Amino acid sequence: MKFTVLGFAALVWVPTCIYAKCNADNCYRALFPCGNPVALSSAVNFCQSLTAGAGTPTVTPSRATSACGSGPARYSSACSCGPACTTTTSSTVNTACPTPTALVPNGDFECPYNVVWDPEVPDTSAIWELRQPGNTGNFAFEAHLLSPPATPELGVSVRVTSKPFAVRPNVPYRLGFASWFDSLDSGFIGVMINGSPVYTVDARDKGAAGAWHDNTVSYTPTGSTVTLKFEFLFGNQHAPSVQRIDTVTFIPA
Repeated sequence: MKFTVLGFAALVWVPTCIYAKCNADNCYRALFPCGNPVALSSAVNFCQSLTAGAGTPTVTPSRATSACGSGPARYSSACSCGPACTTTTSSTVNTACPTPTALVPNGDFECPYNVVWDPEVPDTSAIWELRQPGNTGNFAFEAHLLSPPATPELGVSVRVTSKPFAVRPNVPYRLGFASWFDSLDSGFIGVMINGSPVYTVDARDKGAAGAWHDNTVSYTPTGSTVTLKFEFLFGNQHAPSVQRIDTVTFIPA
């Protein structure tokens, strides 16, 4: 998994208290993004500096400022919660994958992501999660933009790539997947097969936000394996923002 180095805002204050009562709110989720280990590490260091004592200036991670504001109280509350990613993302995910159907193992994201899928987060303003409920089953893959894009890679804030799976060369197939956007201004999802762009779905293409919509793509592989890649591009129109995919299939047409 690849991550970029975090940037920081110029916001500075002098802490006036130790940890407050834990409120697991949007500030907490922005400060401790479970899908980004680099960001988690920086959050732990930040919280340690917050409690270093009065007179010690603290610089806030830029990804959290839109959710937490400029005062120390909400940061102190979030720090009192601490990171809890092992209980919110992995403990509720099935440890054994069901038998794959439609050629794509874990196309419903019901077992640990790294069995088939490799997430990447080039944008320090974004995270990924396995989120409930899914389109089918319990889980879906979610890309979550916490604040305006900071370090997107060619516009991409989050991507997830499948490991290669076997297909029959020169036989027409149909890729299917479900998409979900929280807003009509959420941006779009790009799809690549074997490194070539084949499809995009914009939040406005389906005409309704906050609902699952089906997508299909025709593709004829020339080799014996296929790799799928989904890229999540948000732009600057709507932040925070959420995009999801689920029910990924690849079947003979």
